[in-house]
Amino acid sequence: MSITTLIDFDNCILNVLRYYSVFHYPITIEEIYGNCKIPCQLEELYEIIHDLRNRGEVFEFKGFYSISKEIVKDVERRLDGNAMAIEKEKGARMCARIINFFPFVRFVGISGSLSKGYSEKESDYDFFVVTKGNRLWITRTVLHVFKKLTFIIGKQHCFCMNYFIDEMALQIDEKNIFTAVELASMIPVYGTMTYKALLKANSWVDDYFPNGFRRFSTSKSIGDSQSLIKNLFEFLLNIFSPNSVNNWLMKITDKRWRNKWEHKKYPPEDYDLAFKTTLNVSKNHPRNHQKRTLSLLNKLMHEAK
Repeated sequence: MSITTLIDFDNCILNVLRYYSVFHYPITIEEIYGNCKIPCQLEELYEIIHDLRNRGEVFEFKGFYSISKEIVKDVERRLDGNAMAIEKEKGARMCARIINFFPFVRFVGISGSLSKGYSEKESDYDFFVVTKGNRLWITRTVLHVFKKLTFIIGKQHCFCMNYFIDEMALQIDEKNIFTAVELASMIPVYGTMTYKALLKANSWVDDYFPNGFRRFSTSKSIGDSQSLIKNLFEFLLNIFSPNSVNNWLMKITDKRWRNKWEHKKYPPEDYDLAFKTTLNVSKNHPRNHQKRTLSLLNKLMHEAK
């Protein structure tokens, strides 16, 4: 292996560890391999990461690797979070089943930290939802009315549906390491055919993970139930809620969100990233995790130069 190739591998491994250090999340060598942007063999990484560890650029504890000297504390935190995630995945799947009952829902996937194998006791259940074309805002409105009702029994944290797209806009516009990890790690629960179409539309993700992303959840169970009641509701809504209603719901939601954003004095230029609002996409990320994560990663990479 040439010196140039070794340098490329070093940088690739360090960039993977930098990304996960943003979340204080040490990872295994198999996970490093799955996240490495350079096609390689797993055996090649063992020697390289051993050398990085000997040079003090990488730290190891219990088979986990990190660029942080706080690795012991971070590993213990990860192990606790992994155990909690296993416990919570079953509950999240049950909530996804409820979401799937609603009209025009074509796919439900578990996203957020739970899909990465990490959860805390008070963590929310985050979901990525695909709807029928030109029915996103009708579906979203009905689901969020339902979510408001869950406040009564204190279960609102179980239904955080913060990203909707419809079947006409399956390709994600923002193509970067953050969105690549989000898509690759997502746990599909309902909608096999739509999930396959989603992956095909976002084949660019494979460029980030040529060795095959190592998912935390290995479950192959994806449901495809379509109840008669759901079909009936869709039939009725198609009659009484034409495209004009879908468009109107988008406009009033966008207006309300923009007013809240301005009231909190958030940067106006960040709105379209944190609250993407089109006929085919609805993203509601008030904390703007994507921008925060990429900014911290860029800072780490700049400091390493």
